Amino acid sequence: MYNSTRKSFSKKGLALVFAALCFGNEAKADMFTLHLKQGSIDETRGFESIIDLFDHYENGSLDSIFNNYDDTKAAFGQIDFRGIPMTLEFNDSSVLTFNVPDADIHNLTFDGGSQEASFELLKDWLKNNKDGLMKKILKGGVEKTPYDMVAGNPNSLMATMADNSFQRAGGGLLGNFVSYISPNASQHSFDFDGDTKKVKVYSLPLAKTFKFGDSGYALLFDMPLTYADMDGSVSYAAQLGLGLKIPVVDNEKVKWNLIPAGRVGAIGSEDMLSGGVLYSGTLTSDLQIPVGKLTYGLTNMAGYIRDYSLKIDDYEIEYDLQNYVFKNGVSVRWDFSDKWALNSSYSYTFYTGSELFIDDYHDTGLALVRKFEKGGFFSGMALVGNYAFGSNDYHAYRLGINLLF
Repeated sequence: MYNSTRKSFSKKGLALVFAALCFGNEAKADMFTLHLKQGSIDETRGFESIIDLFDHYENGSLDSIFNNYDDTKAAFGQIDFRGIPMTLEFNDSSVLTFNVPDADIHNLTFDGGSQEASFELLKDWLKNNKDGLMKKILKGGVEKTPYDMVAGNPNSLMATMADNSFQRAGGGLLGNFVSYISPNASQHSFDFDGDTKKVKVYSLPLAKTFKFGDSGYALLFDMPLTYADMDGSVSYAAQLGLGLKIPVVDNEKVKWNLIPAGRVGAIGSEDMLSGGVLYSGTLTSDLQIPVGKLTYGLTNMAGYIRDYSLKIDDYEIEYDLQNYVFKNGVSVRWDFSDKWALNSSYSYTFYTGSELFIDDYHDTGLALVRKFEKGGFFSGMALVGNYAFGSNDYHAYRLGINLLF
């Protein structure tokens, strides 16, 4: 988890400003493009949102996007739908042929008597997910591109749910603190088909621990909120996690806890025509061994995640995802004074089950912790940095300022 400072909830603003200074304002690459060929027309237009493309496609005719388009003549169009190529071809004035090879959709035809009516038939087909068409497209995006916000990459809802469950159970940098508010910012970079996409993520994880006296048992609650911007296409996500810390061994030499937990998360993006609800169950073993001023940690988690369907702007979104996740990590905390500590961590995550574009990745982290006097409102503050990398040229870095309780 990655966190904040007091003085007010402008600390979220501090994290955002910090991120803006670090990340800059790179040139954007549109998430959706439409390339059209008809007669003398051979042009490409870009859109940040699929809704923008549909809104510009007025009355089923492309003359609102391309000058001199004739909706009575044959035309060939290719859409890049978040990295998934699609073709739409009007072989004559009315029949539309639709192909998505990556989703195993070939030569699907619609004939409404005009280009406008045929395109409306395609939109209705997508909205109603007939023959599982929309599910095939979405699942193809998860398997073959790094851009889907539900699953398939370490920035997705599936991955952040697994990461938050692991962190909350004690893995990573701040597992020894019971509660926190954690404004943080991160930038994720994906190289795909010769193009680089960057995702800027701003998060506000909230967590609270309820102890059962001195028994060592505790109820762990957290609710991370997230806003993400992928080259102008935005998404919003929220999670709710609940776990039970069960002490197995608790003495001066060894602290070992088992943490069964459940989590639900939801994400939606009208821009990307993407969204979903995921449920997960995890079991985590967290072992802490203090040796002098050092504390060594070993955390292992196994979990199961699946999705349920969701409606976004009249479109039924369903992925049919079922995955097992395994996350294993080590950490070292050095309490080099009564007030200061340095934490370092490493973890490795991999998935089995439904195919994902990035199904394994590594995460390294470092945190400088300032501990406060006992009896105060805050127990500490931490500056946290993380670097992650994985298959298919995935790289990410994250900065956060954390308030600890």
